Amino acid sequence: MPENQTTANATAQVPFRTIAHIFDPDDPSPDECRELSDRAEEQIFHSILDPAKESRKVLCDRIEITLPSTDLAPGRDQSIASAVRSHFRLRAVEVQRNMRLTQRVGLREIRLTLAVCIPSFLGIAICSQFKGDPLAEVIENVLVIFCWVTIWQPFQSLVFDRWTQSETATVYRKIADMDISVRAA
Repeated sequence: MPENQTTANATAQVPFRTIAHIFDPDDPSPDECRELSDRAEEQIFHSILDPAKESRKVLCDRIEITLPSTDLAPGRDQSIASAVRSHFRLRAVEVQRNMRLTQRVGLREIRLTLAVCIPSFLGIAICSQFKGDPLAEVIENVLVIFCWVTIWQPFQSLVFDRWTQSETATVYRKIADMDISVRAA
């Protein structure tokens, strides 16, 4: 194992002041099937990422959610854990679907880039023959900047955006597979 990684035996502590902060208030499903609130998703996601970021280790392997004892009826702890797992599995699938869309859009952007850059490169080549002419130099520089901006977008989509989405989906899947316990605070 690399020197800068340690095994993950850490537990991510995720406190909530009320159960209303966990579940999406617009979802009438039973607890084990309910969607999490955006706030809960973000809090759980970041509680997993933050310790790993600071020590450059792998993610935590457990999540411990704490709630006031008044919100924790018997059996509700398993329902909350099931809801968290279900939510993050669905979110991982959703992010994967968005990744495919990002790839399709990125490939279209490449075609557009070629359609824009080839004439621009020709214009740059023509303008470069008129060194000393201020108008030709301005047009040449504008075309260079235009090409750079046009080339950047598909690169951004196909490389950086997909890496971020891929890592997010990986973390979501790991959260869905973690040991999740719910206890009274």
